[in-house]
Amino acid sequence: MVERLAGSADPAFADPTFNARHIGFLTAAYVAAPVAVAFLWGRWSDLIGRRPVLVVGLLGFAVTLAASALAPSLLVLYVGRVLNGGFAAAVVPTALAFIADTEGGADTENGAHIEAGDDRRARAFGWVSMASIAGFLVGPMLGGLAAELELDLGAAPSQAVPFLLASGLAVVAALGVWFALPGNLLPRVPAAARNRGSSMFAPGELRLLALAAVAAAGLGAFEVGLTLRNVELAMGPAALGLMFATCSVVMFGVQGLVFSPLVKPSAARLLVAPAFLVMAIGLAVFPTVASFSEMLFAVSVVAASAGVISPLLAYWVSRITARDRGMELGIQSAAVSLGLSVGSAVAGLLFGFPGLGGAAFLAAAAAIGLAAIASLKLPRLVAPVTADLHAVSTRSVPE
Repeated sequence: MVERLAGSADPAFADPTFNARHIGFLTAAYVAAPVAVAFLWGRWSDLIGRRPVLVVGLLGFAVTLAASALAPSLLVLYVGRVLNGGFAAAVVPTALAFIADTEGGADTENGAHIEAGDDRRARAFGWVSMASIAGFLVGPMLGGLAAELELDLGAAPSQAVPFLLASGLAVVAALGVWFALPGNLLPRVPAAARNRGSSMFAPGELRLLALAAVAAAGLGAFEVGLTLRNVELAMGPAALGLMFATCSVVMFGVQGLVFSPLVKPSAARLLVAPAFLVMAIGLAVFPTVASFSEMLFAVSVVAASAGVISPLLAYWVSRITARDRGMELGIQSAAVSLGLSVGSAVAGLLFGFPGLGGAAFLAAAAAIGLAAIASLKLPRLVAPVTADLHAVSTRSVPE
């Protein structure tokens, strides 16, 4: 799309950095929008309920995605991508808040009931993340098949077909949400929020949000870097598709294990620091690999680590929050989007300069390494909060 909209007559198109910059910036534009609006969607869902926000987000995503498919210029495509991301920002945090409402219903019960509720909530968070990964795996395959149909869309470009297919799926999802979710369920205020009153941040909360942003920055740099590294090595789109598919399958399997009944949420927090360290190593060695099998192994290492980090941090943010869950998870989503945006943009810039492609992976590895050090205190930071929540739950909670 960049090549078509820029046109070969554009003098900037002769610059070899042109494509790399715009691939990075277009990715960043999509994930930057939630930085500004994700917490607003979450707050709105706290006030009026989860179902209407999910429906509006999905329908808005469908409309703006269809409009992006017909973009007549790069500027309009950028605007479309920002709007795509803005409406998409309503979906995941609101869905996670709905789960926190329905699966965490033991806030006022005894400790055993709370632990069971924690287990259910943690597994449900993992399932949402796995569903997203499954979509990331199936979506490109559907898009590739749709693009090969070569449908006659009149004045619309051939690249519009995958966009329009995804837009239609979003409409179907909106209808499913409207009819499947209860419309009369109002969000509950967590016991911790009622007892901590106007406290802005719970102990460890800022660290969790910062870690989520850094992990997302590393993943954003990796995704853009993987695409551009594939171009450097002339491996072709089939190899790139297989690497992204492998990434999804590995993340899916790892999350299925971490969020299974075999692993307690209280024990899973011990996995965050090792996962950061392994991810840093995988990113650091990526510039040195050249064969397809080596790249596939490095992709699997990074994917496995990311599959552990992201949902665990989201779960713990929801667990220790002192705010309404929708707003808190919206803030967490904004932090993730900020990280993705920065990582994608920086990777696109570095790859745009000859000889600096490897620097994108090394910079991401350094940031993830620092996050591994910062996450060493995480088990001690969140454990007192959890213990406090268990103690509070056994007493009457003032409204």
